[in-house]
Amino acid sequence: MTSLRWYGSDSLAPTEPGGAPAPAVGATQTPVLTDEVPPSNPLYTSTLAPGTIIGGSYRLLHELGRGAMGVVLLAVDQQLERRVAIKLIREDLANASFRQRFMQEARAMAQVNHPNVLGIYAFGEHEGAPYFVSELVDGVTLETWLLERTEPPELQTALGILNDVCHAVSAIHAAGTVHRDLKPSNILLDRALRSRVADFGVSIHRSTVASELAGTPAYMAPEVALSEGTPGTASTLSDIYSLGCVAFELLTGRRPFQAHGAVSSVWQHMTEAVPLPSSIRPSLPRGFDRVLLAALAKDAAARPASVEELRHGLTVRALEPDRILVAEDDEDFRHVMQLTLEREFPSTIVECVADGRAALDALEQRPASIALIDLSMPVLDGIALTRALRQREASVRMPIIVLTGRGGAAEWQALSTMGADRFLVKPVHFADLVRLVRRSVAEAFGVATGEA
Repeated sequence: MTSLRWYGSDSLAPTEPGGAPAPAVGATQTPVLTDEVPPSNPLYTSTLAPGTIIGGSYRLLHELGRGAMGVVLLAVDQQLERRVAIKLIREDLANASFRQRFMQEARAMAQVNHPNVLGIYAFGEHEGAPYFVSELVDGVTLETWLLERTEPPELQTALGILNDVCHAVSAIHAAGTVHRDLKPSNILLDRALRSRVADFGVSIHRSTVASELAGTPAYMAPEVALSEGTPGTASTLSDIYSLGCVAFELLTGRRPFQAHGAVSSVWQHMTEAVPLPSSIRPSLPRGFDRVLLAALAKDAAARPASVEELRHGLTVRALEPDRILVAEDDEDFRHVMQLTLEREFPSTIVECVADGRAALDALEQRPASIALIDLSMPVLDGIALTRALRQREASVRMPIIVLTGRGGAAEWQALSTMGADRFLVKPVHFADLVRLVRRSVAEAFGVATGEA
């Protein structure tokens, strides 16, 4: 993937392996946006042979991979007898400004102590080249994991990964740091699919250079990409935008925009409307449309105010019902239920009817995400209504919660056999009802909440 490269003073944002080195101090301050992939540049070879000792304790085994700024090596910490990863800056980038940038990344990562952020053990210099030592993650990048798939991951799996990543980015922001380059290749997955966020796109301080930009066009917030011809400033809100891009790709199987090349990618992020995720993956709950489009708002002020707000949106709000049907003949109880559900689910349509026949008529007009039905009602009681609902193709998988003030094991057994999902005995604790609604709808989408 081509990354956006800005040439200004002696700074250089990350590029693909083999990216060009920064120009000398005093070079033009004008940003240059290019799709050009520069020729390969040599990395350390002779001084990184297997068996080489770095930092007095780390014995190199072999190379793991190469990136925009350097090479990643597998090594053994001989003092603690554990395997580690070492990231060493590229030889052709080992000027003063890049050493500062590299060490700034290491320090920023080391300040964050969180199980979903790659752990940093040490940093230093080897023959004048900066390096840092990190935990070794036995797995693959999220980018590789996605490329190996022929369709989007199951919703619960995707949300588990996003939950981890959101916790990581929240910890990064709480430490007073901005990641700047969130993308699938900077998210590591171990064999249990637990995530680690790595490779901060840390910039050189403004007092050192006139302009800088770190990031990758396919995941870059519009305000960072271009600001009247100069690079913008990364912030927690630009991280939220990048995280929204990652979430979009995990949930739909494709990026928000399908540009070829850095220039067109930046232009699309700045000017084009984001497609509805559910239009790409029709089985995706429509609640994700609201959450992802908010995270990908071109106006930074319109995005979620924090990563925790985005995480709650992805893991809770997006799974809330579009429409709840309540069938209850007690007018007072029905009214209290409606007020409670509308307060707890402000984006949900709550429709209330007084008997089973009216419930069937309402569902003929518009499907519901879930039905809450009383066992004892006129015209059609809860048992007859449940049987009728399960015979209709449109409601065969709709969760049904039965509320009952009377009735015993025989009625419950009959309802369970017909396909009712859960039961609540009156008087109902409304907090329990709300939890059951959330859990039932999430499970209908294939997401287990873990709640009792």
